[in-house]
Amino acid sequence: MIALSLPAYSFNMLKTGNIIKIGNSRGVIIPSSILKTLSLKEKDEVRLTIKDDALVVKKIEPVTGPFTGAFAELAPWKDAWGERDSAEIEEELRAGGGTREIPEI
Repeated sequence: MIALSLPAYSFNMLKTGNIIKIGNSRGVIIPSSILKTLSLKEKDEVRLTIKDDALVVKKIEPVTGPFTGAFAELAPWKDAWGERDSAEIEEELRAGGGTREIPEI
């Protein structure tokens, strides 16, 4: 059995609009109800693609740090010589500390 989960919004949201001139480009005004449904705000970055002769607009989620998305559950990396994280090791190396021995693997 296959379960299908659909977003909370309706796919039958029918809106029409016109192509408008914006400088040397063209654009379309997106109704506020669609913007709200898709959680799109001014200056959000979007990806435009064409699929089955339709323009698809998808919000690009910003990267907020090294452990986001599928990697959010990962614990921060710890070095092979102790419990210090990479920022502490970087600080030591930039300060000229180089007394560590390279462990054999």
